[in-house]
Amino acid sequence: MEFDIFSAEGTHYEIGKLRAITMKKYMPQDISYFVRAEKEADRAGCAELAHARMRAIEMACPGLTDEIEGFASEINVDPEKLLFYSVSHFEMPNCSQIFVSPEHALNHCTCVGRSYEYWDKDERSLCIIRAEGKAGHMGFSLHNAGRTEGMNEYGLIISMSSVMYLNSLEGEGVAFWVVIRSVLENCRNVEDAVAYIRETPIAANCNFMVADADGKAVVIEHASFAGEKRRLAVRYPRFGFLLATNHYVAESMREFDRNHMWNSEVRYSSVWRELLLNAGRLDENRLKKILAKKYPEGPCCHYYSSGMGTIRSMVFNATEKRLEVCFGAPDQNPWACFD
Repeated sequence: MEFDIFSAEGTHYEIGKLRAITMKKYMPQDISYFVRAEKEADRAGCAELAHARMRAIEMACPGLTDEIEGFASEINVDPEKLLFYSVSHFEMPNCSQIFVSPEHALNHCTCVGRSYEYWDKDERSLCIIRAEGKAGHMGFSLHNAGRTEGMNEYGLIISMSSVMYLNSLEGEGVAFWVVIRSVLENCRNVEDAVAYIRETPIAANCNFMVADADGKAVVIEHASFAGEKRRLAVRYPRFGFLLATNHYVAESMREFDRNHMWNSEVRYSSVWRELLLNAGRLDENRLKKILAKKYPEGPCCHYYSSGMGTIRSMVFNATEKRLEVCFGAPDQNPWACFD
């Protein structure tokens, strides 16, 4: 698997334009992925739908549409023809998220572990971005300008794992990759992020994990259903730990937890066991070892043809504003550090 690291600062428009320039120079074969097929783009109603999504995205994440416009301008495509505005549903990845509170960490830091499993043809771009007037952040891209997880300059971390596998997504609102990008750019702590997610129309069936440099953390279990209706539940750490895989845990969300894969419960139980066994001795290195444990003893998987292969593993240190990434499965690949 090949990965790229994109670093930029400036206005959102300038960042989008630079992303396109970089892609044209080093990855020209990837540009077509972000543009809808001509027949689909010209279908009746597509432009109107794209503009409606533009307005929703701009309200949820101010400046993001400028970034997409900058990208579109550089590749000479109308913005509404970009994949970012056409995608309303995403075949969700299988992920594990782990929070360790400072009192249970050997280094007394807030740490979050993250394992991202999907098909091996997924996007593989680590973006280190500072948009003008926004918090700087680093995280992996989805549909170019969206994010699947990340940490900002304040040490605020947010990631996600999907729920309701194979169930159609219902409800009005923006997708999770817009939500994560906005939280990274506009929030400072867990309280800010929870308030934003509660107030923003979101179409997502997923678990958001949010943690900050003060040692606070929550999992927000979110379900979109029946038009504009939705439900969310907030979970807090137990014994200093918090964990989320690909099913709901909160009692109030159980009725929406349909069709989840049984491997989600296996990963949840195996990681929870490791956390309890290592309580008081956890740090980044021990989290890496947990993430590197092969399924079913841990979250590391090699079933890429089934959409269950580990694309990357990540360990965030919110206290020291440091990110360590293993590009590929952590039982076979080295780690790199970013701060």
